[in-house]
Amino acid sequence: MTDSGRRRFLKLVCKTIAGAGLLANTPMAFAQNTSAFDASYRALVCINLQGGNDGFNMLVPSTAAEYNEYQTGRGHLAISRDQLLPLYPTTLNSSAVGLHPQMSGLTSLFEQGQLAAIANVGTLVQPVTTESVRNRTASIPAQLYSHHDQASQWHKLNHRQSSPSGWGARAADILAEQQPYRSLASISLSGSNDWQVGGTDQAYNISSYGVNNYSGMDDPQSMWQQSRRDAFTRLLHLRYDNVFEQAYADLQLRAMVLSANVGAALDRLSELQTPVPAENPLAEQLQMVARLIAVKDEFRMSRQLFYVNFGDFDTHDDQLENQPRLLGQLADALVYFNTVLHELGEINNVTSFTMSDFGRTVTSNGDGTDHGWGNHHWVMGGSVNGGDIYGTLPRLAIDGPDDAGNGRIIPTMAVSQYAATLLRWVGLNDAEVQSALPALSNFSGEPQFML
Repeated sequence: MTDSGRRRFLKLVCKTIAGAGLLANTPMAFAQNTSAFDASYRALVCINLQGGNDGFNMLVPSTAAEYNEYQTGRGHLAISRDQLLPLYPTTLNSSAVGLHPQMSGLTSLFEQGQLAAIANVGTLVQPVTTESVRNRTASIPAQLYSHHDQASQWHKLNHRQSSPSGWGARAADILAEQQPYRSLASISLSGSNDWQVGGTDQAYNISSYGVNNYSGMDDPQSMWQQSRRDAFTRLLHLRYDNVFEQAYADLQLRAMVLSANVGAALDRLSELQTPVPAENPLAEQLQMVARLIAVKDEFRMSRQLFYVNFGDFDTHDDQLENQPRLLGQLADALVYFNTVLHELGEINNVTSFTMSDFGRTVTSNGDGTDHGWGNHHWVMGGSVNGGDIYGTLPRLAIDGPDDAGNGRIIPTMAVSQYAATLLRWVGLNDAEVQSALPALSNFSGEPQFML
């Protein structure tokens, strides 16, 4: 649908449902609790690197002894030492590291203090030692090297018990209590996901191209689609004795109105000046995140969580061909998003962070790497205490002090610790953080990468 056609459709939607009183200028129709509005703004942007990014080729030890351990384990998959882009962490106890050569755009963000590396994060039930992992006395997450299970555990932090909700959803439930539009407290650019599932309010879904309309009812030029839309709207306005039928009708009406309001706000927004990197699906998603942040004041939002999903990082094969392309796109998208947030004057109010299924083995399988455990991640934003590495960089020696076996690196920071720092920054207090992250009490200390 063209932009002009979409605008006409949104007007038709507004016209057909305005009679229900749902398209009021106030947000009361959508909010269950509109008290204690906080005029400040903070947002977290979760960037999921799907498939298990190989962080050990993204951030590489560059001192002679530690690089030799890495090179020995990696074999022909090792990034040449003279190609690594040097990073200079601000703390004296941080080891020398090099960045993957396709991620050159990140060096300036790191030097400017708007990007931090979080070292060797992974799913942990409780602290472990190398000995306890190797002799199988440690309490470790179930199905440790399974894509589905580990991605779910990163998103939900449920570990050994089934959880219906993600930690993003649990945080959004707390933050939504202070929001005029509860449904906009949690927004996904990648459909349903475990991080935002299970909350009181379902995450609002939108695509990189705009609001999602109802298939078969979204063409304002089609008379039969207009008739279908009118009939559907009339059905939604009926009163139903069955509580589930009524709840479904109410949900659909709210969704239609919210999409109309969001679409209209985006249509009124001036074009962003920063160009989107070509053929970069992550940057396209982040552009929509930026646009939604730009219209936040129309909805009086003070706290928001966003989710984007990128890539196919399951590099069992063709790693030297596929991962450099993906890492280059990741770096370009992060630089783009940082620039756009500066353009909007929101750089200090938005923090972006990465997560992934797991790390990968130090050892090569011949053409790629297999499923691992610990991994490196990035946090970006004007409120990040950047230019440094947080956590402990592992030794990448095969059968070394951090190897669980077969080149799988044991994490030294729990995802719960990583998440706790982010949730405190976005506004949760101690009790709320503990409620959102029930396993946090098993660990002592949190990385202080936020100002």
